[in-house]
Amino acid sequence: MQARQIGGLLGIEEITNKPSKDPGFFDGSHLCLTDARSGIWLLTKLLSPGTVWMPSFVCKVMIEAVEKARVPVCHFELDYDMRIKSSDWTDQVKANDLVIFVDYMGYPYHTNCTKKIREKKAWILDDASQAWPSNVQSEMADFTLYSPRKFLGLPDGAVLCFQNNSDLMNNTNLKQPPKDWIMQSLAVVQWKRDFDRWGGTNPWQKLFKIVNDTFPLGPYQMSEFSHMMMSRGINFQQIETRRNENYVILNELLHDVALFPKAPLDMVPLGFPVRVNNRQHLQDNLLSHNIVSGVHWNLQGVISNRYVESHRLSKDIITLPCDQRYNKNDMIYIAETIRKHIR
Repeated sequence: MQARQIGGLLGIEEITNKPSKDPGFFDGSHLCLTDARSGIWLLTKLLSPGTVWMPSFVCKVMIEAVEKARVPVCHFELDYDMRIKSSDWTDQVKANDLVIFVDYMGYPYHTNCTKKIREKKAWILDDASQAWPSNVQSEMADFTLYSPRKFLGLPDGAVLCFQNNSDLMNNTNLKQPPKDWIMQSLAVVQWKRDFDRWGGTNPWQKLFKIVNDTFPLGPYQMSEFSHMMMSRGINFQQIETRRNENYVILNELLHDVALFPKAPLDMVPLGFPVRVNNRQHLQDNLLSHNIVSGVHWNLQGVISNRYVESHRLSKDIITLPCDQRYNKNDMIYIAETIRKHIR
């Protein structure tokens, strides 16, 4: 069995103390925020749309962010391959509505609906909070939302980019995130880095739940610490290269169960999603081999059961780790463990 744990929460990156070359998170007009959910809340408040449209396969915090802004949410249906099932829903889109497309795990969304949405004079947000900038089709949207903290192990950090109507930024009055919460979040990612490096107990897990349950949702800006880390402290190129190398290996070895087997070879994903039968059995087996996998996302109680294929996908999907902490041998170990289980 693998001696050290593979997967789980990403700990904070080592500080390089050298100027960081931004891969595109800060391109153009933008606001630096605490978290992506605050970005969705803020944009909804700024636009005051009649309805916010989002896929039938989403994280519940996206819905909660819109609901806190007191705007109704409608869903358009995705199929088992995470493709938009039909464009009929666009007939109901009205002027000034906000339509959110999601780059799931960093894989670019594909749709032929954008032209019709534009004709309706509705807004488009590309939720790229799980995406690396080089994989994002920013020209297709009015706004792009990044969440670099998910790739870098930072205590906080999201960026809302304005491709159009940057004058909306003048109507914002951002506040510092709660200091106690930032310090707790920083402790979590530091402790997780130490655990990944040296093993031992998991003191970060209990505090992580507290941090996650008390996430500040509102007009909160990125902490000064996270902004400084992104400006002078992180080797973005190394992270991009390692994630891409790991992705290519998993896609080759697990091609038949990959959710996006035909994705471009230059992908820099947040994780590697696969679909399997008896997911819980596989997850238990992976954990017995010291591999932590994730489920993104559980839709029960979040999305209406009438979206049958989305719920089916939610029951079968697993996210495998492929981040910068790991190398080729780790990816081969993950793939071989899965192969032995499902053969």
